Amino acid sequence: MKKIIKLMVGVFALGAVLPGQTAAAMGGRVIDEKTNVIVVLVDDQGFGQLPVYSDDYPDEMLLLTKTTERYRCDEQKAKAAAKVCMPNLQKLADNGVTFMNAHVTSPVCGPSRAALLTGRYQQRFGAYDNCDLVKAGLPVSETLLPELFQRAGYRTAMIGKWHVGKRTKTPLPLQTNDYHKNSIAHCIPEHHPLNRGFDYYFGFNSSGTTYYNSPSLFRGFENVKAEGYATDQFTDEAVQFIEESGADPFFVYLAYSAPHIPLEDAAPEKHQRFDTGNPEVDNYYATLAAVDDGLGKICQTLEKRGELENTLIFYLSDNGAVIDSPQPMNGPFRGNKGMFRHGGMHVPMIAHWPAKLKPSRHTPRVASIDVLPTTLAAAGIGLPENLDGVDLVPTLGTNEDAHEAIFWAGPDIMHWSEDNKAFWRDYWEYVTERTDDAPSSPHVAGEASWAVQKGRWLLRCNEVTGAVELFDVCADPGERSEVSAAHSEIVDALRADYKVWAAGLAKPLAWSEEQYERLVK
Repeated sequence: MKKIIKLMVGVFALGAVLPGQTAAAMGGRVIDEKTNVIVVLVDDQGFGQLPVYSDDYPDEMLLLTKTTERYRCDEQKAKAAAKVCMPNLQKLADNGVTFMNAHVTSPVCGPSRAALLTGRYQQRFGAYDNCDLVKAGLPVSETLLPELFQRAGYRTAMIGKWHVGKRTKTPLPLQTNDYHKNSIAHCIPEHHPLNRGFDYYFGFNSSGTTYYNSPSLFRGFENVKAEGYATDQFTDEAVQFIEESGADPFFVYLAYSAPHIPLEDAAPEKHQRFDTGNPEVDNYYATLAAVDDGLGKICQTLEKRGELENTLIFYLSDNGAVIDSPQPMNGPFRGNKGMFRHGGMHVPMIAHWPAKLKPSRHTPRVASIDVLPTTLAAAGIGLPENLDGVDLVPTLGTNEDAHEAIFWAGPDIMHWSEDNKAFWRDYWEYVTERTDDAPSSPHVAGEASWAVQKGRWLLRCNEVTGAVELFDVCADPGERSEVSAAHSEIVDALRADYKVWAAGLAKPLAWSEEQYERLVK
């Protein structure tokens, strides 16, 4: 009896553990068992360039688009590399939800990221093209995801690529053929992550940066020296932030720059584990292996802290792969980054949260704008009223689409497409200093276009050329058979849906107002 009384006294001395609470591993502290959230965003990873989806499609669909000379190799070897490059992500998928039908709301990175961070179609606040974010920045009138976590008592961190602040550039004395090395890129103070809801920031604010010796890395407001390989450094910063969070719940937005260019410098030897016969392909998949090794390190940290079970991890890409990248590129989908085709908009997306989510492959339609409401709901934080995204958890395990329709509008850009292979050949020659002749791209500017997907139908319209294309993406995910002539009533109905949606769009922050008028006329 004395032993029982002594034990009870010890328990009360430490503090009773109530429902919804857990004893921390050190010091006997008792903390609220709030859900931690990590959003991992990669840059330009195609739907086929990871192991999760490749077994779902035959080779004649998976290897639909032919790549550039730089990344040409035995397609089966490239496919084999993709299947083994990310085992830690595969583990997250096997024990989480794999979204088979996930879309971003823009096929280019700046607007895509703006939508992810707001849970709203980025056109509602004037972001149609990268230039809108570079020249004007994500408006301060918009409430961002970290702000809502911060208000709820979470520690918040932004690590990696920001790219939604109005950019500032300080040219460096030594100029090279690689623009990533030629200036310090940052953003104006009001758009700085520390003024947009983040407690901690380590990263850069530009389209891309060098993987070694980046001139544009900032810790807080201070420009700092790069240390080693950028992907590994981003991982280490995330791990350190998690470890320093102690008993506090945390939100981490980890936006890796991989596998975005520049890819001239090889990833460290510890990530080089491929033998496709083409060192460029090997290095591309090594950049993704570095991301995967980072995921493994983060998960090990969470597991050691006893937090992996109740941490919601989202993994997705900001848009599809560019043509200057290896097979299986965008898998079964036609088109690339910048284009209103599935290759530019249909992205890998995975959610891992063992405490709440059963392993599944979710086939209904979802969107990146759903990440904000889903993570907030998981944390028990109230949702703003002006969202376009929805909490996905109630729809999991059902055949219910999160959205009756998804819309796109802005410039349809061919810069990263098959039509521009010659540019990428010349760019590679130039940036590696095989020539001093700087290439120019005839496809940088895009024409005003829009698209809507509803049910099995994808309608795409170019308001400059008048081209109209309709595809049955259930029967024809590769968009090989255009069927608008046979389904004029579907075209009319989807066009009417688009016009209703487009009535709520704002003028562009920097993109062409003339092109915008074509979209809303």
